[in-house]
Amino acid sequence: MLLFTIAVVGAFPWFDNTLPRRERVAMLVGNMTTQEKIAQMVVAAPAIDRLGVGSYHWRNNVLHGDVDNGVSTQFTQAIGMAASFSPALVYKAGRVSANEQRAKYNIALKQNNGSSVMNYGLDLWGPVGNLMRDPRWGRGQETYGEDPFLATKLTEAFVDGLQNGPQTDIYQTLATCKAFAAYGVDEEPPRLSFDPNITETDLRQYYFPAWELCAKKSVSIMCSYNGINGYPMCMSPMLKAVLKDEFGFTKPENYVVTDSGALEFMVSKYHRFQNTTQAAAAGLNAGVDLNSGTVFHHLSDALEAGTIETSQLDLAVSRLFTARMAAGTFDPPATVMYSNLTQADIQSPENLQIAEDVALRSQVLVKNQDNMLPLKPSSLKKLLVVGWGANDTYSLLGNYMGCEFGGNGPILQNCSLTTPLQGIKDAYEPHGVEVTYSFGVAVESNDTSGFADAVAQAKTADYVIFVGGNRNCQGGQGKGGVHCEGEGHDRPDLQMPGQQTKLMQQLYQVNKNFILVVVTGGPISMNWEAQYAPAILVMWYGGSRGGEAVGQLLSGVVSPSGKLPMTWPVGVEQVPPKLDMALDTPPGRTYRHLTEMPLYKFGFGLTYTTVELSGGLASPNVLPAAVGFVATVCATIKNTGAYATEEVLQVYAMPPRKYSSKTPNTYLVGFQRSTLIAPQASQEVCAEVSTTSLRLMDTSFAPQPGAYEITLCTAPPNAGKFVITQSPYVNTTLSLQ
Repeated sequence: MLLFTIAVVGAFPWFDNTLPRRERVAMLVGNMTTQEKIAQMVVAAPAIDRLGVGSYHWRNNVLHGDVDNGVSTQFTQAIGMAASFSPALVYKAGRVSANEQRAKYNIALKQNNGSSVMNYGLDLWGPVGNLMRDPRWGRGQETYGEDPFLATKLTEAFVDGLQNGPQTDIYQTLATCKAFAAYGVDEEPPRLSFDPNITETDLRQYYFPAWELCAKKSVSIMCSYNGINGYPMCMSPMLKAVLKDEFGFTKPENYVVTDSGALEFMVSKYHRFQNTTQAAAAGLNAGVDLNSGTVFHHLSDALEAGTIETSQLDLAVSRLFTARMAAGTFDPPATVMYSNLTQADIQSPENLQIAEDVALRSQVLVKNQDNMLPLKPSSLKKLLVVGWGANDTYSLLGNYMGCEFGGNGPILQNCSLTTPLQGIKDAYEPHGVEVTYSFGVAVESNDTSGFADAVAQAKTADYVIFVGGNRNCQGGQGKGGVHCEGEGHDRPDLQMPGQQTKLMQQLYQVNKNFILVVVTGGPISMNWEAQYAPAILVMWYGGSRGGEAVGQLLSGVVSPSGKLPMTWPVGVEQVPPKLDMALDTPPGRTYRHLTEMPLYKFGFGLTYTTVELSGGLASPNVLPAAVGFVATVCATIKNTGAYATEEVLQVYAMPPRKYSSKTPNTYLVGFQRSTLIAPQASQEVCAEVSTTSLRLMDTSFAPQPGAYEITLCTAPPNAGKFVITQSPYVNTTLSLQ
């Protein structure tokens, strides 16, 4: 083999971006030794000094902002972003994250003599392509909710935002959809060895749609810890048969990376192999290119044993270097416009404004009895804010947080986080309203000594705003007790943690002007609150500007317009067993199968106004029963109330018939957020319905012929156990022939 010995990096031909990328990669890989190739197939890829190649660290995370690398703009946690029902906003969040990560990469590259270090690379592990099929899942907060159509559209938007900037010949960053597939249990055991049987119908109709999108759009896909039908996912035949052969994950830069430690767990948790050499071979043979861990160091032993071939190493390493080149890392900086991004582009005022826009449209009003909200400052003298969540910074961030160094680091002082307490003060104090605060009780504590102060202050306040709910427990920082939610920890039930409900009951006894702001990453079965609290706003883990959004929404500067991206059950008894992956197990998983009335339905959310819907015809109203055909459905939304608002037109389909017990009762097939609709004004809002999104399993997974009843609404009818407000809807028909 001919080895280049030119000492100047720029003189190596693989740094010549006038040559075709495939040719550059072939020359580089062709000049590497076998051991150099193997060394590049782990996330901490070392430098190859003799070839001018710097080291590169592939382990970098993104979810609702950049992670573990200092100050960054933090958006509402992914589950909250899903509540916006806005791909446009999620795309903007992706663009901000890409700009900030690229700026951090540029800075770190200069500080480390041209080498990339962990958390500062250009490949980003996110978004999450899995679904919140069980509300107890600790990492459900990282998803875009329980619905495959909504999740697919938002996944596409975030991937596009991360990868596709203004320089179109390279990616700005490399998105890694994680983690393929059907990952949804975090309690260990069985998290790292969970291997359920899942029917093809459930896989096709529910678990796979977002992955089909990721295979077409994302540069990288991560294989998950769990198994499916007898195979751990990082050695599953699905990597080739489904991702590559069927979904088309075959671009030269497409590569598969393991979740951290996944190959080692095939030995230590699954007991599938006797040693890591066997696990390494199994991963490579299945289609894995990059190992987050060290197991791939044993590929040299597998090569010697004859269980893998050199050509497989060449292919994997070629994909990895193609991806690095596709991000411009081998190009002269002068030809990469993203090289100009600096510290000034991190957490800029413009970025923080986008975070605020996302938070404003993500928070969900689920109750507003007698139009208690908004609370206009002109009518108030004193507000009391109660609750641990009001002045807590960790509750703003959620799992996979930024604004720190490492998973257990302290929050940085210059992270520009606005708590709900501060947001409420910002909204009311300039108007002369006195805002006081009482802590009350910790999230999951039996210490009720703070009750007396909170109740005493409540007696003299015009209104009481309680901010509480659940807490993330990432890295041990959440201090959330048994009910905290996070990686490695599922909730045992869906109850409001600790003594918070007891405190709210006492506050309500002395002051009926009571408002609840819910901090959470998933559903809480807050039955007392849903029945008695006059107003309830769900703020999620709100991000850098979540608290500011709370103040603006409560005071009426902006009307809430978010919609719940998952069902809120009345209790854990309304949810099938956690390890049961079937969607049709009674009483049914998600709104698509649930046969009982939940606390709140998927898609529910109020505004400060009322609307009427008219129209609703599909055009055309007949399509071929084949993928790829599109109808447009439109409805006119008239704002009949006194407040300007945005609304979300939701489009649901009812199948022509039940093909099996696994056929959904109804399912989301389109949606579109309106622009601002002034009082008494009307706006036509249109959504596309593709035959691809109508696919169901009969003898095959396809658009089934027949008449589909299409419902257009701004929230589902009969939206919850204690919900009185009825949202308008119109029906039409779309036929496939």
